[in-house]
Amino acid sequence: MNKFESYYADKFELKNLDLSLSRIDNALTQAGFNEKSLGKIIHIAGTNGKGSTSYFLYQMLQLAGFKTALFTSPHILKINERISYNLSDITDDEMDNVFTANKDIIINNNLSYFEAVFFTAALFFAEKSPDFTILETGLGGKYDATNTNTINNKLCVITSMGQDHTAYLGNNIYGIINEKLGILRDNSTLVLAYNKPFVLNHIKQTVKNIVKAINKEMIIEDIDYPYPYNENYTTASYIYKLLLNKEFKYNKNLKLPPCRMEKIGNIILDGSHNMPGILKIINTWKKQNISAVIFTVTNDRNIENTAEILKHVSNNLIVTTLPGNIRSIDECKNNNVIFIQSPKDALEYALNSYNGTILVTGSFYLCAYIKEYLNGRKNEK
Repeated sequence: MNKFESYYADKFELKNLDLSLSRIDNALTQAGFNEKSLGKIIHIAGTNGKGSTSYFLYQMLQLAGFKTALFTSPHILKINERISYNLSDITDDEMDNVFTANKDIIINNNLSYFEAVFFTAALFFAEKSPDFTILETGLGGKYDATNTNTINNKLCVITSMGQDHTAYLGNNIYGIINEKLGILRDNSTLVLAYNKPFVLNHIKQTVKNIVKAINKEMIIEDIDYPYPYNENYTTASYIYKLLLNKEFKYNKNLKLPPCRMEKIGNIILDGSHNMPGILKIINTWKKQNISAVIFTVTNDRNIENTAEILKHVSNNLIVTTLPGNIRSIDECKNNNVIFIQSPKDALEYALNSYNGTILVTGSFYLCAYIKEYLNGRKNEK
């Protein structure tokens, strides 16, 4: 655990921080941050696909020989994964150096955990002076820390849209779209990934910005990434061409981010965690001959609806919890699924009860927990 993690492990996180960018704006200004030090900035928001789109673009620009930085979330095994430069995560020492030098600013501005991680990333990247910096929003857009008013010259991207985090963003799809559009500046060009027509129509009616929309005919099919990740690859390729005025030549060594159709033995980890995301990828899962599904939902989501959809992948459904997560479900009364409180017990049950491939989904946090458990299990052998 580095110094940053130690500080926030002991810090009481305010749950009702006001929706404002003033804390991150003030902190970055006090630290002497200048957006010009980040090179060309690409800001990516959306309900689904923003993580893999960001990661594809990050690798593409790096392969083209550019110094490239990436801020992403959530992390899977270690916080350092959120802050990456030239395909290497920030080290503990590097993170400690930025944190120690700016601890007073972090404390005085009462930065939340996410704000402080982004603050650290922005200052770390500024030291490196990359050619390109890719910023993935954490939640929403308008009031996300990555949308700080200290950054105004950027290319904006919105990936697949749907309903998620409704407790924070509301249930109205148009309200959610408008929240994502909050990342735009007056001079920003917007790249819109392939979406349903009503999303494109609403955006064109709402903003005065130049909108470059990807249509269905543009989706690249003949690559190794299953649907919908090929859509995200297409979006990244389009951004690459827009930035460099040349096509990206497909490279089979480009990787998906962790816990996106990640295979470890006969286990698939996929962090799809909302209904739009699950509905998009379900046909890909069906082709994997899944023998059992281990999943979870947060306590603000309908477990029956999720189970009904996942029944199309396998009849053997196991629901589990998220240890230490206050938003985790703590029980399940659905007779059509098996409830096992501990994720590791759920995995061992599935491994001992079913032959074939086991899918773990519903939460990046669940996938991370299982991945860490599998790593420990492997080391014990």
